[in-house]
This record gives sequence, structure tokens and C-alpha cells, in this order.
Amino acid sequence: MASIWRLIPFGQVSVLFLYGDLHGYSTESAAAKMEETHQAFMVGQLTKPIWLSFSGTTRLVKVQLKPSGAQQLLPMDLSELTDNPCIKLEDIWGKSSNHLTEQLHDATSDFHRVTLLNNFFQTLLLPSNQQSAYIDYTLQQLQVSNGNCKLMELEYKLGITGRQLERVFKSRVGLRPKDIGRFIRMNAALSVLSSQQNTSISNLAYQLGYFDPAHFSKDFRQLTGLLPSSLKTNSEKEFLVTHGHCFKMRF
Repeated sequence: MASIWRLIPFGQVSVLFLYGDLHGYSTESAAAKMEETHQAFMVGQLTKPIWLSFSGTTRLVKVQLKPSGAQQLLPMDLSELTDNPCIKLEDIWGKSSNHLTEQLHDATSDFHRVTLLNNFFQTLLLPSNQQSAYIDYTLQQLQVSNGNCKLMELEYKLGITGRQLERVFKSRVGLRPKDIGRFIRMNAALSVLSSQQNTSISNLAYQLGYFDPAHFSKDFRQLTGLLPSSLKTNSEKEFLVTHGHCFKMRF
């Protein structure tokens, strides 16, 4: 029987190399027909959940790119990859990615695999530019403010308009700063709800900086496909995966 996981957006691009059975994925629901992944593929930035199906033998290498890291490896508008959960690596980096997949499979140790990956990505590195500095500073401020940094404050510090910053982010990160802030707050909410299941939804909404619980519930549903209250009322168990963390929660 296949295991179904729900992947929640968390603001990073992933690169995967599979050596066991291929995974299934759906952008609709756990009950929908699953598409089959490629052997080596990229998961673009997500703005809504996707469902992953695992069966047979699962063996993989996964590289998680920081929001500011993907732009240094991908000479393209990253918004073109947004909400695409299975992009064939050969379509991005050519046949060299197929050769890397074979090398990773044949490697005799994890240290050897890390060396192969480092060598491969070093050949792809693009030079830094002023846009990289804007992105790094904005991401830092979003993290320290728990996703609640205001665009007006960033405009003053960076000397560019909010519209300019949004254009830079969409092109070089694949998302808007506002989206990253929502993901940071949502990941914080999931961490609290998984460890403190008696937490008041209203109190949590205000703690995360939302104007009211209704706005929090709207964001929660858009990003997870669930209402916060459903975590406490349904007895079915499902794995949620986000930002490298796996939560086994009741729905």
C-alpha cells in the first residue's frame, strides 16, 4: 500500500535524484490519480500543497536550495517554474544531469556523493549581482521578524520601491516577499499545532501577527488545503512535510 504525504509550501526549490521506485505526485488531492516523477527532477516554488505517493523501495538524494541560492544556479526567470512539482533536470541543465544521476547511483559513500554534487553545482554558479544583495537582506529581515517585515521598511533600507523588489523576487526567487512571509508564519503555526494540540487558534493567529483569526484561517487553507480546526476534529492520520520537517498529525 502506498504512503501518502502532503507537501506544504515552504519557500525553497528542491532537486531530487531517485534510485529506487519512482514517486507519484498530484496537485489536486490524495485521492486523485498520481502522475509519475522523473528519475532526476526539480520541484519549483510552491504556493499550494501537493501530494506525494511512495511505494516499493524509496532511495534518493535530495538537494534543498535556499531561496537566495536557486538564482545562482538557474539563469532563467524562476517564476516560470513556480507551482511545477516535477521539472526534468535534463530540460534545465542538459545531459550532464543524467551523467550525474548515474555517478550518484554508483558512488560508494555519502561523502563521495556530496563531492560529486559540489563539483557539479560549482560548474553552474553564476556571478552575484546587486539583486542578490536585495534578496539576501529581505530574506534576513523576514526571518528575524517571523514573516512580518513590512515592505515600506524594506523600501527605505534598500532604496528601491516595493514594486521593484517584488519584481526582483518573482524573477530570482519565484515568489513575492509577501509569499515568503506567509510560509514562515505557516511553518511556525504547524510546529506549534503539532506539539501543542490544545493551542487556541485565535491566540495563535494573533501571536503570528495576523490581523484576526479569519485571515489566519484563510492563509492556512490556501497553503495546506485544510482548516486549522480540522487538525483537532478528524481522526484520520496523514503525514505533512514542510521545510525538511515531517509532522504526523490528526485530520
